[in-house]
Amino acid sequence: MVATDWDDERAMGDLAIAGHARALLEWHGSSKFCGNCGGKTVPMEAGRRKQCTNESCKKRVYPRIDPVVIMLVIDKENDCVLLSRQSRFVPRMWSCLAGFIEPGESLEEAVRRETWEETGIEVGEVVYHSSQPWPVGPSSMPCQLMVGFYAYAKSQVLNVDKEELEDAQWHSREDVKKALGFADYKKAQRMAAAKVGQMCRGVEKGQSLSADFNIENGEVAPMFFPGPFAIANHLISSWANQDTLVNGVQTQLKFPSSSLSNL
Repeated sequence: MVATDWDDERAMGDLAIAGHARALLEWHGSSKFCGNCGGKTVPMEAGRRKQCTNESCKKRVYPRIDPVVIMLVIDKENDCVLLSRQSRFVPRMWSCLAGFIEPGESLEEAVRRETWEETGIEVGEVVYHSSQPWPVGPSSMPCQLMVGFYAYAKSQVLNVDKEELEDAQWHSREDVKKALGFADYKKAQRMAAAKVGQMCRGVEKGQSLSADFNIENGEVAPMFFPGPFAIANHLISSWANQDTLVNGVQTQLKFPSSSLSNL
C-alpha cells in the first residue's frame, strides 16, 4: 500500500492488509443494493464480490476503484517544477497536481486536462513514473489508485483556479532540494505509519500533518512536501535528485522498476 522505502517491512505489510480491508468494508457498506434493479446484494467469494439476489437480474458487483492521475509538471527550459497548495494543507506544504479521470478519457488526457484546468499550463509530453493504491481517502471514495506521471510544460504563465487550489507556483530544483533536506524523513515515516494506521481503522484523531515533519536544528523550512509514504514525495524527490547535465549532455529521468506498492 505504501512506498517501498519504509524501514519496517512488517508495518508495511500490516498497513497494506488494513488498507485492503478498509476499502472492502466501505464498499460493502455502500453496495447493499443492486444499482441495476434495486434488489438486495449478498457477498460472494469471501466478500471479494457481491451479487444481486433478484432472480431476473443476478448482476455481479465488484469493488469500486477510483483512478486518479498525479503529476509533477516540469519546465525543462528553466529547470523548475510546478507545485500547488490546497486550502486544507498545513502552512508551507506543497505537493503535485492531481485529479480524477473522467469517463472516456485516457491517463495522458487526464494529466493535460487537469493541469490546464487548475493552472492554465499547457502540457506536451507525458511520461509514466509509478503508481500507488490509496485506500485511506474519504468514505465516499475509499479505494483510489494514484497513477503518477511527469508532465512537460509547453507554457509557463500561470492562471490558477482559486476554487480548486489555494496557490500554484514554479519552484527551482535548488529550492526543492533544499526543502527535501530539511525534513527528518525517518521520523516522518514512523509518525505517518501511525497516522495511516488510524485512518485504516476509521479513527481520525486530528493529528496535524506538520507534526510529521520535524525540522532539523530548529530551523524553519521554507516549504515541505508529503512524506515518503506518498507517491507525491517520490515524484518530487526523484526529479530533484536527478542531475540534468552530465558532461554537457542532458540525462533522462530514472524511473522505478515497479509501483510504490507491496500488494
